[in-house]
Amino acid sequence: MNVFKEMVYAVGKPSAYLQFLKNKGGKVFGYGILLMFFYYLFSAVLPVGVIGVQSKEVLHVFMEELPDFELTRDGFWIEEPFYYKTEKSYIGLDAERYYSEEKIYQQAWRYDNIIMIDAEKLIVKQDGKIETMYFDMIDSDYYLNKKLIMALIPMLYLIIFIMLLLYFVWITALFFLGVLLVTLPGLILNNLLKTNLKFGQIFVLALYGRTLPLMFKGIVVRMCDMLLFRVNIPFFWVLNFGATLIYMYLAMKKIEEQRYSSISCTY
Repeated sequence: MNVFKEMVYAVGKPSAYLQFLKNKGGKVFGYGILLMFFYYLFSAVLPVGVIGVQSKEVLHVFMEELPDFELTRDGFWIEEPFYYKTEKSYIGLDAERYYSEEKIYQQAWRYDNIIMIDAEKLIVKQDGKIETMYFDMIDSDYYLNKKLIMALIPMLYLIIFIMLLLYFVWITALFFLGVLLVTLPGLILNNLLKTNLKFGQIFVLALYGRTLPLMFKGIVVRMCDMLLFRVNIPFFWVLNFGATLIYMYLAMKKIEEQRYSSISCTY
């Protein structure tokens, strides 16, 4: 049975778990890696890709249209005032004016993200928070200009790639740790149902039993987050691991039923 068929059966056919027990360690490990790869696509790669597409226009404007500028402790200089706005973002850079508090909050109310720089301060709004930094608060050797930022952009892509790679390693390690933890209550089920499974076999049941919870968390919850529709499920971790235990219970019941059926056929 190929791994994609196994994913379907792991969700909709608990009786197939008996066949999963026949899989060798390499195939079981590969199934876990593939399962986490799909989760990783929805939880990390797709959101980063969406942000990249959304910021592509802003990056183009920055590279092609933004005038040269310099930002130091002594103040802000730009060749000419620069203004740019979209439906959700606003950028206003003007070294010849001072943004009043009224102007700042007026723009903050209209847009989700803002960057405003005047002769004395930098104002940023992100994630609903407004932060203001006056230039006389920064270090005396601080220096920033367009050329320096342009040189840092390739490094930023490299940093994002490394962070995504490390994130995959991290969540995969947590996944297998979670499988190990849910195997422990699986031992109790094993004793109660008298299925006489070994620890490694219970681990396999737990791993395949994580399929539906991960798909739900990776696809449904993450997609809702991307659509700005927050899904807040109280005690989700209880439901998450509880669903795995239910799959393990159903699988063990099927294993026990088939065992009794095979015994009955011998008489």
